[in-house]
Amino acid sequence: MTRNMKGIAYQYMMVAIGSAIFGAGLNAFILPHKLVSTGVSGISLFLYYLTDVSVGAMNLILNIPIMWATWRFLGKAQMWPTIYGTLISSWFINYFDFLQYMHLLKDPIISSMIAGLVTGVGLGIVYRVGGNTGGLDPIGLIIRKYYGIQIGSALFGVSALVLVASIFVVGLESVAVTLISLYVYTLVTNKIVTGFNQRKVAFIITTKTNAICEMILNDLGRGATILNSVGAYTRAPRDTVMIAISLMQVNRLKEAVDKVDPSAFMLITDAAEVIGQGFTKPINPTNVEEKLAEEYEKSLHDTRDSEMSSK
Repeated sequence: MTRNMKGIAYQYMMVAIGSAIFGAGLNAFILPHKLVSTGVSGISLFLYYLTDVSVGAMNLILNIPIMWATWRFLGKAQMWPTIYGTLISSWFINYFDFLQYMHLLKDPIISSMIAGLVTGVGLGIVYRVGGNTGGLDPIGLIIRKYYGIQIGSALFGVSALVLVASIFVVGLESVAVTLISLYVYTLVTNKIVTGFNQRKVAFIITTKTNAICEMILNDLGRGATILNSVGAYTRAPRDTVMIAISLMQVNRLKEAVDKVDPSAFMLITDAAEVIGQGFTKPINPTNVEEKLAEEYEKSLHDTRDSEMSSK
């Protein structure tokens, strides 16, 4: 099996696992208390409460035109994952139908919170491997491709319309409780997609570039990038050292920078995701010192070139 085929097989397997978790969460915690949702799944729930047609079947029916649009406007590469995700998620929604009659949680608020957690984990797994379960996401891709429009506001409007319409079917109280589920779902999905290990990016503006880089390479075991910058007020050239670090290394970095250059200006901000060696790819321990030495020597060389050019 080629590497590409293994990647596709892994993606489809994870989409199935995520869809199973989503289907179980929807049946176990949303349907027993007649809660609702947003997007196509929200419309499916809305129509289920009105017609008693199974949520999975309704989800599949509503996604048929979306699958056709995906094939027509985005091509086969996007069509097959969409078809697979739609079919497998719809099947799992129906498969776990028995869970809604078990009433695992009596309190609708707690049930809403757990629903957001479980469905967020499920769809987070799907999105993390680049899959989807149909719905409004392919429509967003189509509009962005042909019109260059980010339709977050439009999708939010559709979701809001579904919630408002649901008030007349399940009542205001159920819709209000649903908002808890949606909030938890959004947080969990984002965390699953971007990872739970929070990363930080630090920008250090300093006149002691070499000492700062040596500290980063030797004490923190991280690489760094030197950016050429100019002070807006003084117009004096300075270097900005950029480094990606873990949350646990923030205090060590601040203390070390203050020790090396107390006058340094440092900006630390969140990084949604850091991809590369030392974060998502392991560092070969036999080559760590050599790699750090190479990076340090390169930084020194770049700094000398910058100083020579400024002269």
